[in-house]
Amino acid sequence: MRNKPWLLLLFLCVLLASCMGLDRQGQDIERGRELVLNLQCNNCHTPDYEDRAAVPEADWLVGSDVGFYGPSGTVYPKNLRLLVNRISEDEWVALIRGMRQGLPMDTVLLPKAPEQNLRAIYRFVKYLGPKGEPAPQPLPAGETPQTKYIKYPYFH
Repeated sequence: MRNKPWLLLLFLCVLLASCMGLDRQGQDIERGRELVLNLQCNNCHTPDYEDRAAVPEADWLVGSDVGFYGPSGTVYPKNLRLLVNRISEDEWVALIRGMRQGLPMDTVLLPKAPEQNLRAIYRFVKYLGPKGEPAPQPLPAGETPQTKYIKYPYFH
């Protein structure tokens, strides 16, 4: 009988620690959502996002078949929902840190963002879950895209 109060106390401590972890995870997801909005990730990675109200969050970040066409070829906004569900959080951070210059993503400050922000974005996208199809493969220089495209003059 004497051990039961300790068992109850242990259970309550484990429950409290678990709830604190869930709260932190919820904060990371909310922070990731805010960063995705503030960094305007949806502008390229979510089809038809020009009218924000028309695209529910459940359809965000599925990539696009609208290419960025320039002298070095054509690149397409990746389906981030599929990407984060096949790589680890550490791999995501390394991928973002190593982004090539000269791509349309050069205009965002993502590679220089604090690591906790990169992890929050990863956790938000992971929270959304996998959805959609992979974006088209990049095209080499001189090949005209068969999809819609945006001429990107700064694309080296």
